[in-house]
Amino acid sequence: MHPRRRALTPSPGKQRGQALLFVTVTALVILLAMLTMFSMGQLTTEKMKLQNTADAAAYSSAVAQARDYNFSAYLNRGMIANDVAVAQLVGLASWGRNYYDTFHTLMPRVDSRYSWVSPGPLYSLWSVSEPVAKGASSILKPAFDTAARMFVPLLLTINTGFAGAQKIYHYGTALTVAQTLGVDDKFNSIMQGTVGFDMSTITDYIRFGDSYNVVKLNDPSAHLSLLGMAGYAYNTSQWVKFTSDRNPLGPWGTESFDFTLGDGCGGSPWEPYNEDWCFSWLYGAKPRQKGHITFTQNHPEDATDDGPKKDRMAGVVNASLDGFTTDRSKTWWLPMLVDPILLVGPEPSAGWFLKMLFHDGATKLADDKDANGFRKEDSWNQRWVGQDSTNMLAIATVPVGPIPFWGFINIPVVPLMSGKGAWDLLGADAAGTASAGPTSGDLSKLTALRSYRDVTNIEQATTTANQNISSPPLLVEVEKRTSTIATSATGRLRIGRSGGAADPAGCGIGDAARNAPQVTAPFGSGNLDVGDGAAANCMRALSKAEAYFSRPTNLFPRADGLTEYGSLYSPYWQARLLPNSADEQSASLILHGLTDFKSFGTGASSYATELIKRAQ
Repeated sequence: MHPRRRALTPSPGKQRGQALLFVTVTALVILLAMLTMFSMGQLTTEKMKLQNTADAAAYSSAVAQARDYNFSAYLNRGMIANDVAVAQLVGLASWGRNYYDTFHTLMPRVDSRYSWVSPGPLYSLWSVSEPVAKGASSILKPAFDTAARMFVPLLLTINTGFAGAQKIYHYGTALTVAQTLGVDDKFNSIMQGTVGFDMSTITDYIRFGDSYNVVKLNDPSAHLSLLGMAGYAYNTSQWVKFTSDRNPLGPWGTESFDFTLGDGCGGSPWEPYNEDWCFSWLYGAKPRQKGHITFTQNHPEDATDDGPKKDRMAGVVNASLDGFTTDRSKTWWLPMLVDPILLVGPEPSAGWFLKMLFHDGATKLADDKDANGFRKEDSWNQRWVGQDSTNMLAIATVPVGPIPFWGFINIPVVPLMSGKGAWDLLGADAAGTASAGPTSGDLSKLTALRSYRDVTNIEQATTTANQNISSPPLLVEVEKRTSTIATSATGRLRIGRSGGAADPAGCGIGDAARNAPQVTAPFGSGNLDVGDGAAANCMRALSKAEAYFSRPTNLFPRADGLTEYGSLYSPYWQARLLPNSADEQSASLILHGLTDFKSFGTGASSYATELIKRAQ
């Protein structure tokens, strides 16, 4: 038999205390890992919230700018609609005056001159409808005149208000964006840090507190960074230049006209033609060729002028006019007489075979010229003018006969026409005019068009240039101190830190990152302080947004099927977030790192302190 083997298990006395050190170290490592994971989770969550805050601030600012463009577009459309209504009222007033003159001046004159022409069998076609039209003209003329004199100045005054409202809203948008980003908070901190002056009382009054500060509303601990402040300042400078007040009124550009010598400049048998004397006496210039000269006149231009080749507002208004306003040259069918029964009759008589009225009329922006051949001062999109005229064509018969067993044949003679031509046998045409504009406007002395806002670059857009698709982008960076984030070493926990240790200020030049301290003893003070390692004890988030123009082709397609580029005539401005470029990210990282001078080696902190002192 083999002897029984003795158990190899150590005696209880030899096991006592061997695992204590291992368990302690392991528990410490696990606790540190748990604290690190908790802190990392909190920092990651807050970083996401801060990024959302930056995105919300940037997007809200872009929305405010898009609303500014759309506000101007809606008011521009309102101004165009009012201008169209003014042109219509001017046209109705002119037409009404012409209608009245036709039946109260032209008709009586014709009847008086040709009273010996007798009415034919069908003359009731004229005699019945003429009094009706005459009575209507007595009602329509004062009605149209009253409406035009009342509403033309009102509509033009409303347009003046629209032009002013565009400016107020536009520059108010700059304040809105500043309120959205909390620019005043950063400005105050800069002023206090450099000159020691606190402007919070003034800025609080201007911005109405934090009610519109999207950064504070999303994260009360966050605020705009120095890079964010610079981004706002740069965007504002570019945004102000993106649109401008446009001047649709002239004069502008260069005018020219040709002049050919005629009577009064010599050349008569008793006055030999003297080219030099004639031109030097009349115009102080010599002709380029005998009997002919071209005169020019230059008008100063500035960046706000619409034209002449970029006459945008006037072009849009004219394109919006209805057919009655632009061309109302049509035959008036009532009253009208055609009496073929007169051609054969038993008795000789001179009768009315035909009476018809032809009307011409249109309303337009005045383009009158003065005696020298240049456009008048109020003929540069400044005055609406309506002109109407009515002429009559009448034919009377002359009897021929008698014809045996027949009677008389009444032959229509040469037509009788009103007007100033060779056939002016009925007198002058009936006329009617109306105008609204400075100098000669009888309905209003206010200018026809108003200044308005539009994109500054109004050159003709192409597929590669001058499209104005997007507004200047806005770069936004927000920051917050990491001491405001509830990690294991901040807030109420403060694990690993002595109770009296103050949280670092953060986000300032020279605020070195608070890293985890070195472990020098197994149970030394601060072993559980994991720190956060953030540069300058600060967390930052970068974002960018812009307002852009896009007309929805599925909802509001253009009739011509073309792509519409950006302007302030259509309210299709929207907002969107943009990816940050590599340069912008690099600038953010560099500025973030520069605030933590200790990371650049020994002595950097003292150098930063000296720079701060010099700046102050």
